[in-house]
Amino acid sequence: MLVDHREGEILMKLRNWEAVVLGGLTVLASQGVFADTSPPTSPTVTGTAVTGPTVSTTTTQQSVWDKIGEKATLSFFGIYRGAPLSDLGNSLQPDTGGNLDPSTPQSVESYLTAGYKFDKDTMLGVGAHFFYYPVGSPVGTGQDIQMYDPSIVLSKSNLINVGGLKVTGRIYAELPLSSADRLQRDHDSIAISPTFIANYDVPHTALTVGAYGYITAYLPGSNLAEHARSYKMYFAPTANYQLSKRVAATLWVDLFQITRNRGTGFVSGMSNYTVDIEPGINWDITDKISINPMINFYPATPTLAATSLQAVIMAKAF
Repeated sequence: MLVDHREGEILMKLRNWEAVVLGGLTVLASQGVFADTSPPTSPTVTGTAVTGPTVSTTTTQQSVWDKIGEKATLSFFGIYRGAPLSDLGNSLQPDTGGNLDPSTPQSVESYLTAGYKFDKDTMLGVGAHFFYYPVGSPVGTGQDIQMYDPSIVLSKSNLINVGGLKVTGRIYAELPLSSADRLQRDHDSIAISPTFIANYDVPHTALTVGAYGYITAYLPGSNLAEHARSYKMYFAPTANYQLSKRVAATLWVDLFQITRNRGTGFVSGMSNYTVDIEPGINWDITDKISINPMINFYPATPTLAATSLQAVIMAKAF
């Protein structure tokens, strides 16, 4: 999901934030992976002996993290965007034409979500959205954090779960709490994003095909800025081929990234960002931590200068 890196000013600077977030989630995740696995003890039976087969009773001990995980969720999702393949040592990202832009340094766009689970499929939570700049923004100013608008999220898994097809639905309500983000700048009151995630396991193969998409409606507040964005539509087909238990080949295509500003035609005012393709390899380091390095290239400009190294990082505490 593309986010405009040029918007706003830095709100706060925190040293080693990425290490704190990922390190903390790694510790929490390891608690879940290495929970108490000692065998349960059988109760002692006293009293009159009963003839016939002996029936033993066992109890399973739950770890604290397992109990928390029944009702709570805490997860991290990050997208690292790096240098062009033609100059991997550079601190800047390339644009669609292969030019280095001083306003787009290497970054990790990050989402930290915490929520309450009403049942195994339904979750209500809050999400923090921020950018981490390992080389600073501007480059050379030291590690930086730039906070963006937080959101409230309602998620429902298994809206459809039949014949290998699984669909998850989510609704995000983005709140205008950051002066660095679009909502305050355009004087919008809120942004609502119905979102879907669909996956289909192709029978008798290791292939899963899917799609991710959303529509964002920007609801105006008072003193709405001229030509403020009115909506955005996004759609990405995906594919995943499992090479082994923990390694898979992946493909993500940013096919439609359509926006329309107010004061333009509802359809004629649509503007679609350049299509990009991202093949990669996903490695599930543990059941709760994975990294997916990939190459981002634009079919319209298939050059090393316009092709960059990226990676998706995911961690789940519970």
